[in-house]
Amino acid sequence: MKKMGESQIIQFFSSVLVDEIQKAFGQGYQYAIGNFSGSQDRKFADFFAGTDSVNILIEFKEFKNEYRKEIDKPLRENLCKTLTVDIAELSRSCHFIGWGLPRTTISIELNTYIDLVCQLWGGSKFLKSPSDYLHASFINGFIKGAVGVNYEDFIRYIEHLNTTAGGSASGDQATFRSILFSRDNNGQLLANRFDNLGELKTLISMRPAMTYGPSSNP
Repeated sequence: MKKMGESQIIQFFSSVLVDEIQKAFGQGYQYAIGNFSGSQDRKFADFFAGTDSVNILIEFKEFKNEYRKEIDKPLRENLCKTLTVDIAELSRSCHFIGWGLPRTTISIELNTYIDLVCQLWGGSKFLKSPSDYLHASFINGFIKGAVGVNYEDFIRYIEHLNTTAGGSASGDQATFRSILFSRDNNGQLLANRFDNLGELKTLISMRPAMTYGPSSNP
């Protein structure tokens, strides 16, 4: 298959994720999504998604063999070489890597980030055998709360990534810019920017009443 760029993979995954969230919870449900670039993707990942229940990070590649390029990232080497039992389990629960399959119709496989990528540095006693699974089952698990970690655990993981990158801010105050999507009382889509996860928690607590104008129906 000819290359189109990993942005196409991210866009497809994001579109399916939003569609499935709205099917499951309705259009008024709040969710946060970030397509990162620059220092944010080097420190964290390409993609972030969160609800008031679970949060995930995903590094995306256009094709699977491109995961080997991660060996050129010093911050990823820092992550792999500072694994502990706790950090490995935390990472395995919320940090993933995904790629497109070489098909005419786009389909995405995903795996736990550390179990695939950290093998590039010779492995570790904290790693497990990587196992690929398709995006449909992954997104279904995310919606059901079986994939991802809660806010408090995600804060701990972001703090660890920030520390391995040389930062000193706490996990909820580390620079982490993204967008929280919701709807106002008239049903209009809102995109609220936040600069760190502490601000995200505040925004989520300000959920508007879902009345959508004179009628209570959306």
